[in-house]
Amino acid sequence: MLLFTRPLPKLKASAIAFEKAGLDAVGIATSDITPVSSESSAAAEFLQNNPVNVVVVTSVYAVKSAVAGLNNTFENPPLIVAVGDATLRKLQSELDVFPLDKIVTPDVHTSEGILAMHQLNEANCQHVVIIKGEGGRSAIADGLNERGILVNCFNVYKRELLSRPIYTKRWKMSDVSGIIATSEAMALQLIAHYGDALFDFPWLTVSSRIANTLTVKGIEKVGVCQRATDQALIAWVKDNWEY
Repeated sequence: MLLFTRPLPKLKASAIAFEKAGLDAVGIATSDITPVSSESSAAAEFLQNNPVNVVVVTSVYAVKSAVAGLNNTFENPPLIVAVGDATLRKLQSELDVFPLDKIVTPDVHTSEGILAMHQLNEANCQHVVIIKGEGGRSAIADGLNERGILVNCFNVYKRELLSRPIYTKRWKMSDVSGIIATSEAMALQLIAHYGDALFDFPWLTVSSRIANTLTVKGIEKVGVCQRATDQALIAWVKDNWEY
């Protein structure tokens, strides 16, 4: 049985995807996602009234705020950078006034992958808006600031730790054969809850940075999948683990 982490809003859909793929898996949510209405309104108003070159949308939970500020006619529309395939699809679906070539995603879905994009390294990239969650990494903003680019950040949602984990079905530790953690925060929350009982299992995560964090914690077997979608994780497991 696989153990995978997702925030509460994604938990059920991911469990269904793993089941349809023929993988025995239990989903665990250690956190929920709560919108920050004041920041969302501020982001929408800012985008409607200020010319920017690039808007970075860090997750599906930030899409609604971005769409509220961008879903009108621009003479020179900004480039929209979507972090993650699900974010990209949601933006393409909801920003129907935007040409498709104006909504892109980095080759590697990390802060470092975004900073490496040629569109953010051009001379005409002078003002970037980042729509994100509270407590996320500041690496994108820091990297752009170092290049002299003006950056405005809006924290339009927050992750709230659940009082106890929520599971998609009953399970026991003796049935677990591998663990999938799609964010550093959720990986650390899982370890905090279950301790070193998890250390002997192989882990799969979605960036070298998170893998390094787990290795430092004492976990020896850590794989990296470059995409965080259910489909990508399922394919990686089938290719690399015995399922």
